[in-house]
Amino acid sequence: MPPRRSKPDTSEEAGPVRAGSTRAAFEVVTGSTEETQQLGEHVGRLLCAGDVVALYGELGSGKTTFVQGLARGLQRDPETIKSPTFVLMREYPGPVPLVHIDGYRLEGPSAVAWLDLDLVLSAGKITVIEWAERFAGLLPEPRLEVRLHHVSAARRRIAVQPVGERAKAMVAQLQTSQSKPETPETAATEQSDEISRD
Repeated sequence: MPPRRSKPDTSEEAGPVRAGSTRAAFEVVTGSTEETQQLGEHVGRLLCAGDVVALYGELGSGKTTFVQGLARGLQRDPETIKSPTFVLMREYPGPVPLVHIDGYRLEGPSAVAWLDLDLVLSAGKITVIEWAERFAGLLPEPRLEVRLHHVSAARRRIAVQPVGERAKAMVAQLQTSQSKPETPETAATEQSDEISRD
């Protein structure tokens, strides 16, 4: 079952995903690990060398799950994707190498300074960064910002915000690929979800 588009979230919890922005350019609610991976796969199909994806979200919000789907969209085996929390970075070879960074153990931009960001953010690679807030002020434009929020045990609200023209084009393609007409059944389900959250 494909992820459902959600109504724009303007609550304080969702917050602005970028200075000057009040809501995400694209937002869905996924109902399972498989749906979170499916959304990641759609994003992965849009990526090319030089792209950067910055992920934000608390522990257990599905960041690595999303990256596994993204890897599948890049024709990689998602089972090989492991969170690099203790090694900081993993690089997966391929026609376009995939660099997977986990900044959880870093204590902010000053702790990132020792990394060779010119190498990590290479124009010849795709770079995905979990806990991207640790890299504040150091991330390039363009980039995709992906924010994951818990809705329930299995459901996640995922907001995708473009930064820069290249990223805007990717989000436009993502909106087109995820756009589906609403049926009475899906509308009733979403209304039920809203009531259960209230």
